[in-house]
Amino acid sequence: MRKYGILQLGTITNKEITMPAKTRYSKQREIIYHNLLNRHDHPTAEQIYQDLKQDYPHLSMGTVYRNLGYLVDHHMIRKLDFGEQVVHYDGNTNDHYHFICKKCHHIYDIHHDHHDALSSSLQSMVEHHIDFIDLAMLGTCKNCMEKEKEIS
Repeated sequence: MRKYGILQLGTITNKEITMPAKTRYSKQREIIYHNLLNRHDHPTAEQIYQDLKQDYPHLSMGTVYRNLGYLVDHHMIRKLDFGEQVVHYDGNTNDHYHFICKKCHHIYDIHHDHHDALSSSLQSMVEHHIDFIDLAMLGTCKNCMEKEKEIS
């Protein structure tokens, strides 16, 4: 049986949760949120559902989608839609970018120290106010490049 820690209103083991003031408690939401926070693979709703259904057989796919939508709407998680047919989710809401491998489709987090400088530079290039920058890079990851070398 998987352990996700105990959620006391507003806290998670080793991670602070900021719940919207009028949030109604939901055990299913807690389980889904914990699952997403404790992984770094940018799962799809289907992957989250498959991971949880063993321990929570009454959990439905509709419940997973509904609660992911709620968490996205309340800025507790990020929805990653890169134009594929499948949407991925990210429990990391800190400033970072993504690299998507066009061969294996793995999504990598890209962290760097120049986020503020890049944001300021982009803001100076447009007449509009930028609230959020979602930068995704597409290419071939290191693992796929190494596999290609082995085959050649």
